[in-house]
Amino acid sequence: MSANVKVPPLSEDAKWSMGSIRIWSEAVSASEISARLGITADRQFERGSLMSPRNPANARRKRSVWIRQSGLANNSDLADHVRALLGLMGGCREELARLSVDCEMDLFLGFSSGNGQGGCVLPADLVADVAALGLDIVLDLHPPAATEDC
Repeated sequence: MSANVKVPPLSEDAKWSMGSIRIWSEAVSASEISARLGITADRQFERGSLMSPRNPANARRKRSVWIRQSGLANNSDLADHVRALLGLMGGCREELARLSVDCEMDLFLGFSSGNGQGGCVLPADLVADVAALGLDIVLDLHPPAATEDC
């Protein structure tokens, strides 16, 4: 698992996008998800671990969480984030189907056109490929704040 990375401040008119695959479960550990997929998570948290490791009195996680980011820069096209993640997960279709019995999973996308105007296109064949993996698509339209972990 890589260290948390702080996102630099974004100006209000900055165009950005990001993409990740998220898998979470009460029954399957994050390390088991990595082993079963043969893919290392960029971030993972085990069920029962502290929500904030610096505060021992904090709540504990109710589910294990596995996150793999696209690895592309946040100025890349949103569809390119999706393509990168599909390329990574393409050989995992059967294992994703098996994991879906005990796990929830999605393709988490973030997007901002920069000035409040504009949009993006996800081609139908790309959306069909995401659906074939059994992933819901979540679109977040809020850029990360400078203090948030990515």
